[in-house]
Amino acid sequence: MKHTNLGRLALAAAVMLPAAGAYAQGPSEAARQLMAENLSQADANSDGALNQSEFVMLIDLNAADNLGRAALIARTGNQARAFAHIDANGDGLLTGAELQAMV
Repeated sequence: MKHTNLGRLALAAAVMLPAAGAYAQGPSEAARQLMAENLSQADANSDGALNQSEFVMLIDLNAADNLGRAALIARTGNQARAFAHIDANGDGLLTGAELQAMV
């Protein structure tokens, strides 16, 4: 079940964070793979969901790899705002379903 949640998070993150230009048609397979690796690394407790600090790490990792809108979110300091916006039920965890709902 953990891998299913992680897969959903990776897919949602790939769709949630697209940028204009190169990602207008969606991220490439290589970018999706990198996002999935970053997501796996950010999910420090391996529970298949992201708490706020794990989400910030994901944004930072994706920004360092120039993936999606992560650099803009990091540069403007909007990680907490983005997290709160996505965390629909306010439980302090982002699930794949919540990220997909953002899309």
